[in-house]
Amino acid sequence: MPRYGFHLSIAGKKGVAGAVEEATALGLTAFQIFAKSPRSWRPRALSPAEVEAFRALREASGGLPAVIHASYLVNLGAEGELWEKSVASLADDLEKAALLGVEYVVVHPGSGRPERVKEGALKALRLAGVRSRPVLLVENAAGGGEKVGARFEELAWLVADTPLQVCLDTCHAFAAGYDVAEDPQGVLDALDRAVGLERVPVVHLNDSVGGLGSRVDHHAHLLQGKIGEGLKRVFLDPRLKDRVFILETPRGPEEDAWNLRVLRAWLEEA
Repeated sequence: MPRYGFHLSIAGKKGVAGAVEEATALGLTAFQIFAKSPRSWRPRALSPAEVEAFRALREASGGLPAVIHASYLVNLGAEGELWEKSVASLADDLEKAALLGVEYVVVHPGSGRPERVKEGALKALRLAGVRSRPVLLVENAAGGGEKVGARFEELAWLVADTPLQVCLDTCHAFAAGYDVAEDPQGVLDALDRAVGLERVPVVHLNDSVGGLGSRVDHHAHLLQGKIGEGLKRVFLDPRLKDRVFILETPRGPEEDAWNLRVLRAWLEEA
């Protein structure tokens, strides 16, 4: 059965431990967080008490799968100082994931040369001293400009002969021209041929405000965007039955209730 959850906040006195509490309260079976502000280079220290509380709460909840999303400032395709800062920031997220016992770290490739992206991702792994866990996932892009990773073949090249794996974002794929709305199975077939679905442990299950091939990275709530029912077929595809599905949509009691109602109805139908 697929695991599912939201991207949760770590704001407040409890920090990352508060995210586990919220996930449990909402009945989620997975969750995603930032390890620091997504729009600042400043690192965020984790106290021993915060780490201990996070680990204890996850264990008490049955070990909810967790994902850390790298900062939005990271651009592994850049040059010079920005590239160095991006690599250091990603390494910091990997170190924190290892400290917390988080399974996955997701990063946007950025804009520039694919060779630079691959080099930066592997350097971050080396700096963090990561071996098998956490797994670093490269997320597909919506396209436009010099963004790397909009095509599945480019993702395949990025992860080839490396420990890197892939995070599929359904909104990004749709915006890049993959018709998740009308042919979700065909999209997954294409990803399987290029990358191998066994190397896609996390899916960002987002509907899309923009149309097919629009290059617009703007997420919508389930069934409220241009993809619609196609997301159900992605969520329930037997090839992804044990994957982690994360929603990255605006949060609020009514929005959360809607998205959870949709997901749980899909699971009941299955």
